[in-house]
Amino acid sequence: MILNLFIVLFALACLALVFFVLLQVPKQAGLSASMASGGSLLGGRGVEGGLIRITSVLGGFFMLLALLISFVSR
Repeated sequence: MILNLFIVLFALACLALVFFVLLQVPKQAGLSASMASGGSLLGGRGVEGGLIRITSVLGGFFMLLALLISFVSR
C-alpha cells in the first residue's frame, strides 16, 4: 500500500521536474548579455531564481523517493 503511494508520488515528481526544467530559459546568451544588464550581474534573477529553486527541491524529492521505493520494495 505504501509502495503504491510512493510510486504515484514518484511519477508526479517526474512530471513536475520535466515541466519545470522545460520552463527554464537556456543560458546560451553568453558573457556579453550578462554585462549588458548590470542588475542581473549582481544577483537579481527574479523568476529564474524561483524556477531554479523549485527544480532543485523537486530533484531532491525525486532522489529521496527513489531511495524510499528501493528500500520499501525489498
